[in-house]
Amino acid sequence: MTTKKFLSVVALFFILLLSACTKNDEPKYGDLTLEWDSSLDLTSAKVMMPLDSCSYSFKAENIKNVTWENVPEGWTVSLSEEKNSISVKAPAESTVSGVTYTITIVIKGLNGEIKKQDLLFLFMNPKAIAYDDLNGVFVLNEGNMTTENGSLTYITPDGFVIDDAYKAVNGTELGNVCQDMAFYNGKIYIISQNGDENAVGTKFENDGMLVVIDAKTLKKEKAFSKSELAGLDWPTHIAVLDESHVYIRDNKGIYRFDTNTKKLTFIDGSDGAPKSKFVVMDGKVYTIIDGYISKLLEITTENDNVNKITLPYSAPYKDIYSICKSDDGKIWLSAFGFGKYYIGKYSLADKTLVSRQISVMPDSGASGVSFVAKDNDIYYASGTIIYTLKFDENPELDAASGLDNEKELCDLNSLDSNAKELYNGLGINTVTGMLYVNTIKGVGPFYTTNSIWEFDTTGDWTVQKNKYDNYTNFPAGFFFAGNN
Repeated sequence: MTTKKFLSVVALFFILLLSACTKNDEPKYGDLTLEWDSSLDLTSAKVMMPLDSCSYSFKAENIKNVTWENVPEGWTVSLSEEKNSISVKAPAESTVSGVTYTITIVIKGLNGEIKKQDLLFLFMNPKAIAYDDLNGVFVLNEGNMTTENGSLTYITPDGFVIDDAYKAVNGTELGNVCQDMAFYNGKIYIISQNGDENAVGTKFENDGMLVVIDAKTLKKEKAFSKSELAGLDWPTHIAVLDESHVYIRDNKGIYRFDTNTKKLTFIDGSDGAPKSKFVVMDGKVYTIIDGYISKLLEITTENDNVNKITLPYSAPYKDIYSICKSDDGKIWLSAFGFGKYYIGKYSLADKTLVSRQISVMPDSGASGVSFVAKDNDIYYASGTIIYTLKFDENPELDAASGLDNEKELCDLNSLDSNAKELYNGLGINTVTGMLYVNTIKGVGPFYTTNSIWEFDTTGDWTVQKNKYDNYTNFPAGFFFAGNN
């Protein structure tokens, strides 16, 4: 063997020896283990608003690195090694809403093993939502009169809640103790009781007593301060026929406000108009006046006076609680007289009234909504119990026949012990047929425990279709673009 060949053999021997030693000295790694926080819901999409962030905690062993895939433009993902958590943040601005994204977290082990986890997000952009959808639901909130402004909650047709939608769109807030809102010509008019100063003189930073917003975008178009509406004393309800005929009810009666000239004019004959929602129909505004001879008050654009419509003397009504428009162009009433409670249907055309007796006094709170109606199905509540009346218009039937058609649907307190009391009336979307109820655990510190209930009026009343917990702040009522 030549020296050169010998050296080659030796070299090869050492290479093989070194390789064997390296292979034997390779560290042994345990299996990658990964456990996400058990409180996390990794199967459903998390609703995210602009600039919202959330964290996902995990426990793991034998990790080499953590990366992520499919991050949408504008979104950020970060890792906190100290906290063993992944943070995800939504973008500040976007032109889309209602889009679902999947961000994939990739965790690689020291042994080369890879585990992936999809995180689902539903991005809701308040500035890109069409709020004039007839299937949507507005909940107007009074807010705590001593500490906060009013707000507007919106439930999308898909059942997602936009909390404080007005502020999310405008960056400013509604007035203190919001009371009522009305739809007219692509606009929403919102009235608050106190505007930017409450009854004890506390100042609030907000957009005033009356705000006019675009019904589709919720962008503010006009706002009127308490000083610009200085003649009003605790306004509660609003109706709109046009920009020069905005009717506002307060402790004295009813005023007409011209949003162009800012002139406030009292409507003669409206003294003592009670807290009741207006009915707008055929270019006229209707409300009620109580007394031994109950009347409807009719207001038109022709003058600043009321036309008093006396109900038939045969009507056993002393007090009218509230009114609402029927689907066939008549007016529904809930009333009391001679120890009995009634639902009535009044025809403006032929001045006739059909009454049906019910067993309980319908609750209304300060909203002036004691009942709601779709077709001839009436819904009302006493305490936490929801009732319905199938209204039979046959004029030959006695009023007491209503008791046979009354039915108890459910007791909300039996479905949720935190539903101690209803707050400010029911709501029904006449487009979808869905019924809505607000409940709270109580006043004082308990109002923050609350629920928005949604029932399918054609379905099972032992279980709600949807229930949205802890979104409201003393809700003033429900409002629907399609009901106007």
